[in-house]
Amino acid sequence: MMKKRICFLTTGDITSIATMKRALGMANPLSAMGWEVSIIAMDCTENRQRVSIECGSYIGVHYYQPAGAGKEVQQKTTILNTIQPDYIYFCAFGFRNWIKKSALNFHPEMIIEHSELQSGIPDNKGLKKVMAHFIETLSVLYADKLICASKYLEDFYQRKAKQLFKRNLSILYSPYAYSNEVIDAPKSYLSELTEKYAGNTVLIYMGTMTRNYGLFTMLEAVEKAIQKTPDIKLLLLGRGRHLEDAKAYVKEKQLEPYIEFLGYAPETMLSSYFELADAFISPLNDTVQDWARCPSKIYMYIPFHKPVFTCKIGEPKEIFGDDGYYFDNTQPATLTDLITTLAEGELQPVTLDVTEHSWEKRSQDFSNWILQKEQVYA
Repeated sequence: MMKKRICFLTTGDITSIATMKRALGMANPLSAMGWEVSIIAMDCTENRQRVSIECGSYIGVHYYQPAGAGKEVQQKTTILNTIQPDYIYFCAFGFRNWIKKSALNFHPEMIIEHSELQSGIPDNKGLKKVMAHFIETLSVLYADKLICASKYLEDFYQRKAKQLFKRNLSILYSPYAYSNEVIDAPKSYLSELTEKYAGNTVLIYMGTMTRNYGLFTMLEAVEKAIQKTPDIKLLLLGRGRHLEDAKAYVKEKQLEPYIEFLGYAPETMLSSYFELADAFISPLNDTVQDWARCPSKIYMYIPFHKPVFTCKIGEPKEIFGDDGYYFDNTQPATLTDLITTLAEGELQPVTLDVTEHSWEKRSQDFSNWILQKEQVYA
């Protein structure tokens, strides 16, 4: 079989646009299977650092300079015309990744990934919502194949494909996964963190600091839990528009001894924090937005074999089934119950075959899917 060439097309800074995780996670495994892998990424310190951690030297990484949407597309088109992959993998589809097929001097297959449903986000109203619907429709018409990172999205795009008379559009359900490079990274800070938090039951949330993502549910749950188990320490890793509101709440309620805001955590520290944790928290809401999105952080947590407190919504339900540690994001007391039970030493992680959620497994499934489709149409 002739070696297949794939190029992952990404957008923005990985610290604010997480869709690049797919490219970084699948690059090495696909290369090991015989694929020739390239990544197009914005030139910035964070992206270069993550590429250096997660990608081998055999991955062709091409950087474009930050620019407006039109200039960004021009740079990407030039790079694509130079490397001419068999497949262009759009880690997210939008105006900054809308490559005109007529501008390419070769004929690749277009694979578009969807990891959330922009039209289902409550804050996207008016023109934003109209544009979200437009991009979702355009992606089906433009793509040769689709990747959906949640079961909800798979069902959504199967219906949309039928509505647009593309019943034969091939769609693969492929959630996010964990990276061995992050898990196996040296735990350089673990001794320091273990000493600092000795005697504490450590809970970790990593993500965006917004009310919509359960920020205040966690704060209120800890406020209630410390009345019974005062050894709790909630570590919040990340930034967001409600961060200052949360800090004000913690100060007002005198929760500083129990809750720490650590900001953005460098990738080099994550394995130490995750090894330290007694449990992770991943809140979700019973909304279209959260049923549709794939909470990538959960896949980073599960290889550490600690309890994950989440909600029976969307992908967590697919991962943990009926055996997960679930709470209601509108009822902080339900999270409090989980925290106090953990602090009393009565919880164990759900038994999972974590290898089913590795990037190696996702890459193998992807490669099989592509090659099977090629054999069908050969």
